[in-house]
Amino acid sequence: MSEQNFDYEVRCKSCFNKFIVQMYDSHDKCLWLVDNKDWYCDSCKREYLDKKTEMFSKANAGLGFPPLTGTQKRIAWAEKIRAELINKANYLNSTLSHEDEDAKTLSDKAFLLFFQEWQTETDAKWWIDNRTTNVRDISIRIKEITDTLL
Repeated sequence: MSEQNFDYEVRCKSCFNKFIVQMYDSHDKCLWLVDNKDWYCDSCKREYLDKKTEMFSKANAGLGFPPLTGTQKRIAWAEKIRAELINKANYLNSTLSHEDEDAKTLSDKAFLLFFQEWQTETDAKWWIDNRTTNVRDISIRIKEITDTLL
């Protein structure tokens, strides 16, 4: 069965302007999507993403992170990634259990140095390239920092 492309007129959910979308599936499936999907025009999508980027930028700035450099699209994506990675590191820090108060102090110092490392990264590309960093990677880096403190 060969796929055909169809043009459909849809209405933006926020500004109610009509615009054309092109879909490449069966006509029945496309009609269902036209009726049931929330559609947003390009300007409304851009406005939404700008608001989200500003929200992430303010939250990250509140934690001491400097503004990112790069293209607008990269900055928008990198701000979201940076917020997610900060949440992963904070989650790891909050779930650690310590044997005594000295171990907790050492851990807190290692996390502080770790966040200071991240605060030097202002290129949006760096955050995008490191978007696959997981809690295990963060834990390994914290262990390396802790070992240098001993």
